[in-house]
Amino acid sequence: MHERNYLVTAEVERLLAATKESRNAARDRCLLLLMFRHGLRVSEACGLQLSQVDVDNRVVHVQRLKQGLSTTQPLRPEEIRAIKAWLKART
Repeated sequence: MHERNYLVTAEVERLLAATKESRNAARDRCLLLLMFRHGLRVSEACGLQLSQVDVDNRVVHVQRLKQGLSTTQPLRPEEIRAIKAWLKART
């Protein structure tokens, strides 16, 4: 059995900061933030639909691919800001 390695806060912050240089900065920051905060796999993040994000009620509905379980998780203020910034950037 192997030991799991997790990113520390400083590493996550560096990854989030790196999104400022990307072509779709708001989208990339939003996706990375949701992935880190909610433990989403890449495939789960890529499959996330806007209809699964409820900004008004501050929740995200996640369909887990590996176990097939659906969960509803609260969104933190920083995540809400990132989602709103991404939505604004796409228009």
